[in-house]
Amino acid sequence: MDGIMVVFLFYGSILFCLIASLVKITGFITTPLHLKWEYYKGSSIYESIDWRTRAPKGFLEKLSTAVLDILLLREYYRRNPKYWFFLYLFHLGIYLLILWHIWLFVASALIVPEAARSYGLIWGHGATILVCIGGLGILILRTIDTELRLYYAPLHYIKWVLMLITLAGGFYAVHVYFSGSIPAILKYVRTQITFGDTAQKLHPPPATAVHVLFGSIWLVYLPFSHILRLFFRYYHALRFDEVPNMPGGIIEKRVKKLLGKPVTWAGPHIQSGRSWRETATGLPVDEKKGETR
Repeated sequence: MDGIMVVFLFYGSILFCLIASLVKITGFITTPLHLKWEYYKGSSIYESIDWRTRAPKGFLEKLSTAVLDILLLREYYRRNPKYWFFLYLFHLGIYLLILWHIWLFVASALIVPEAARSYGLIWGHGATILVCIGGLGILILRTIDTELRLYYAPLHYIKWVLMLITLAGGFYAVHVYFSGSIPAILKYVRTQITFGDTAQKLHPPPATAVHVLFGSIWLVYLPFSHILRLFFRYYHALRFDEVPNMPGGIIEKRVKKLLGKPVTWAGPHIQSGRSWRETATGLPVDEKKGETR
């Protein structure tokens, strides 16, 4: 594979991922307040008749709940413990792999590669094994479980296969090109982040080039994945969830502002050319009979 193309794909995908993620997150944050009750899942306060008399949760309490949901995937455990087991192994492995890559970058810049211990290799391999076991379990369950299969399009299965191929490529590069040597890996990472060996960048070995190619694909995909949609869910939960619409409150102010905006689409039950306030307070007219309904 041409070295210039590898460099372009790698750094281009990083830049694209950062810009696209920033655009998506900005869109999430500036999205108008929704009025869709189906966003509330599980133990929402609105399921209780006396919810208005309860004291709202503080930010730290909601933050701790969101963090525990993200780290432990508690909702999946309640609904499907078998599926949760493999999903948890997969996410735990992903978290460890992310931390391992961060450690590689930091260690390559701060310590002498020859002084690196083998625990870094054990860390990386352990995380990869967890991801592979979890990923295979998820793929198998989503294939054989009729209920799970209903929620996933064929493209979703291709994504999981590519994920396992990417991990296999990384494992192959570590053991074949670097011979399982942490000092060799740290030296390579140092030359990459410091541009210390331009010739190596422009003429990468096939094992690392293929792994970079798969990694670049994932970086391009990331801003459009469910991961950022998950961010929006928790962003909304931390900022607005379970906040009652009280007179003079922040919710009322946002709703009043949005009600003044014009309706930009039309349908059998709604008319354009009016504000949302007029649409919400007026009754639709039956054109055939000339009367309201």
